[in-house]
Amino acid sequence: MYLKQITAFITLASVLFAAQVFAASDYLGPDRDGSGNIVPTPKGESCVEETSYMRKNHMDLLLHKRNETMRKGIRTENHSLTSCIECHATPAEDGKIARITEDKHFCASCHTSAAVKLDCFECHADRPVSAFKKSSLKNTDSDLLQILTRKQALLPHAVLNQNTQLKGDL
Repeated sequence: MYLKQITAFITLASVLFAAQVFAASDYLGPDRDGSGNIVPTPKGESCVEETSYMRKNHMDLLLHKRNETMRKGIRTENHSLTSCIECHATPAEDGKIARITEDKHFCASCHTSAAVKLDCFECHADRPVSAFKKSSLKNTDSDLLQILTRKQALLPHAVLNQNTQLKGDL
């Protein structure tokens, strides 16, 4: 008697497991590489550097860019964090761009799996300027929002942080 119950239980468990496997395989989700990190749909023809080079050296490039900008006043778009975010921030199906606190954010997906702290976005915007709605800024800041949508390389010290607060001098 118990043998029939055990056989029925094992059969039912196998069917349920198979159903879950097939259902999960239909979920496409965001594109991911072999390590499970999110690969955004490219917005341009190619990145400013080869993918393998960027994975290994992006922090050195960003630090060098930071030093050129902050200490020497040299502002270019090549290797700038703003340009990276403009290209790599990919909207979800609902049109919203993931925040740095979400695992779907391009930077967070790799940094979380590598257990590397991301402190760039304590000051810098984690989304492109186009992702900020005018309603999230005060009406008096609407002119500043228009300025922020111009080339970021021309802006001195103006950054929208994670809380959509305006920081810096223009």
